[in-house]
Amino acid sequence: MTGLMPIGVFARATRLSVRVLRNYDRLGLLVPAWVDPDTGYRRYSVDQFARAGLVRRLRELEVPLPEIAEILSAGSPEQAGDVIERHRERVAARAARLDEIAAGLGAVLTEPGWLHVYERWRDAQPIARTLVRTPRSDLAEALAPGFARLLAGLAEQGVTPTGPTGARYLSEDLDAAELEVELFAPVARPPRQTAAIAPGRLPGCLLAATVHEGGYDDIEAAYRSLGRWIAEQERVLAGPAEERYLAPPTPGAPAAALRTEIAWPLRPPSGPS
Repeated sequence: MTGLMPIGVFARATRLSVRVLRNYDRLGLLVPAWVDPDTGYRRYSVDQFARAGLVRRLRELEVPLPEIAEILSAGSPEQAGDVIERHRERVAARAARLDEIAAGLGAVLTEPGWLHVYERWRDAQPIARTLVRTPRSDLAEALAPGFARLLAGLAEQGVTPTGPTGARYLSEDLDAAELEVELFAPVARPPRQTAAIAPGRLPGCLLAATVHEGGYDDIEAAYRSLGRWIAEQERVLAGPAEERYLAPPTPGAPAAALRTEIAWPLRPPSGPS
């Protein structure tokens, strides 16, 4: 099924959990492009990214699922607007935040362009690591103190990172009560384990990667680009998603200056039989 991706790849690319996608299928909000009649395995197409992004943003607006169904089936933009307006009236106290999210719906529906995806080999690399466990809603607030703890622990041992810091998302279920995220810094020698940090190792592997430039509000475009590439190349994922902060946030730095590499480990392509 060239051009179609399994539910796990589609979930990662759209940042929706497998459980949520199955529920959206059951409700008719996001039906797979193809379902294997023998196994029941769901397959999704790249063309469904826009609909998935719209549903996800509407859920961020806390629009109830029945009203999302009304919006998706609306015969005109005016009818869809009426449904959204009714919801906005119920949550007037959060109007400013709702306006900010609603303004981004157009960018989801009209993909601004696919990012360049490349493959690279990563040799096994010693790292210093620390784990962060946090609800998804608090992820951004949890990362900064986590990295501060990691870098302070290295400084206490006189160890200097040999490259950009990064994060690996060990929890694949985005709807879990807590996400488990490994924050890491590459090092020349493993640090001594303390209450703050521990030695670790990134495995040597092939990665599919792309670079997102700018703030994190629209980082989904990078994940969707990777999902599209995986579908087109018919590749198989082999590990958790990784982010490397090539140009991390610093005090006073504009969002446009940020650069983040998003990478997914791959199984090596099989040779000709």
